[in-house]
Amino acid sequence: MTAKLGDWLLSKGKLTEEQLQRALQDKAFFGERLGNSLIKLGFIDEDMLGQYLAEISRTRYAPARRLESVPPEVIASVPARLAAKYCIVPMAIEKRRLQLAMRDPNDLIALDEIAFLTGLPIEPYVATEFRLIRAIERYYKISLGTKTIPVAPGPPDPARPKSVTAARPAPKPPEPEVGLDGLPLNADPEDLDQPFLDSPGGAPPPTLESGEPLPRSLDAWREGGPQGSAAGPDPVSTPAQGREFKARPRPPTASTRPLAAVASPSAPPARTSPAPPPAAAQAQWAASTTLEAISTRLREADTRDEVFDAVLDFTAAQFRRAALFIVQQERILGWSGRGDGLQPTRVRNVIVPLDRPSLFVIFRSGGDYFYGPVPDLPANAKFYLDLGCPPPARVLLMPLVITDKPAVVLYADNGKDASSAPDIQQYRRLLKKAALALEILILRNKIMMI
Repeated sequence: MTAKLGDWLLSKGKLTEEQLQRALQDKAFFGERLGNSLIKLGFIDEDMLGQYLAEISRTRYAPARRLESVPPEVIASVPARLAAKYCIVPMAIEKRRLQLAMRDPNDLIALDEIAFLTGLPIEPYVATEFRLIRAIERYYKISLGTKTIPVAPGPPDPARPKSVTAARPAPKPPEPEVGLDGLPLNADPEDLDQPFLDSPGGAPPPTLESGEPLPRSLDAWREGGPQGSAAGPDPVSTPAQGREFKARPRPPTASTRPLAAVASPSAPPARTSPAPPPAAAQAQWAASTTLEAISTRLREADTRDEVFDAVLDFTAAQFRRAALFIVQQERILGWSGRGDGLQPTRVRNVIVPLDRPSLFVIFRSGGDYFYGPVPDLPANAKFYLDLGCPPPARVLLMPLVITDKPAVVLYADNGKDASSAPDIQQYRRLLKKAALALEILILRNKIMMI
């Protein structure tokens, strides 16, 4: 069990209970991380915090001196956008390996993206967040606009804790300020003391109980079992032809309520979706998701995210759900998804091992694509539980291949409807275009590294 920062320091004899309470008060006053407050108050130094981070993340610590004089060609190996997005700083390239200082060295998506873009194996190190932010702002000449260690005086010394506690301001803004890691800066102290997970595989989806049993039958679940409600009810009519979904006026990330307008006139109109866009808006959305329009986006893409978003936009315009999964040596990692019942945060937490039968093992043996019903296997049941939606009648899986190896898998389904088949050749063209766009990004980055 990984210790919280305060408990860890107390157990090491590096902090007293009185100092911890003082730091917690300071943290709540400024809305920052506990480690920052402890350093600012002089209770610990940066290396002590780094020792804690290294222990809980099970990796090496990058002290401040490692971030002081990084060669320009090393900095150029990681684009500024990714450095700010993941709070990372490249430190050195030794023996064809990139040494990377990270706020979260267990972020598999970040590690995969940097390794993919640089073509180098990654040696992750953990560093304190404020040290990384200073290095990013110095080397990349950008302002992150994020709190590091405030220099303003803290709250009054809690001579009488009870009165101070009563006087602590209670109201909070409706939209709390968020740090680079996506966590609210004014969250409860106990929630922010442990920024890493015991397992490098990521956290389970927030609404999924860890002990939730697998369904006995995927068919029963799909036809209306208790788990099937996770994705919400299917629309009343399900023509499911490719052109039917293409004509959807709104991006697939929005909830689909095609029959909301025919509710009873006596029902109050509160919280109802706006009227469907006019035909011109529908035509504009359809035109933006043609293969030609997506090809233009792929040609102009500057990041891997832009390439992936273009692929998802095209696919989600024709399917009820679409998602992308990154292929690693022994597992599949969720990247993002959209459509009925799919939440990008849940997709990102999906991990499918490749050492057991599942939908994805076909690509280990060089499979070209898969279209058909979902096999009733335990790994597939867990996959859909993690996604938070019931298994569909048919599923399309197709790999995006780079250097003769599948790098990404495109997933798409139409829910319960199995009346239409996808245009396989069209999706082969789409993924070939996307693969070329990714290869161009890699070559651009290599130019900067030479």
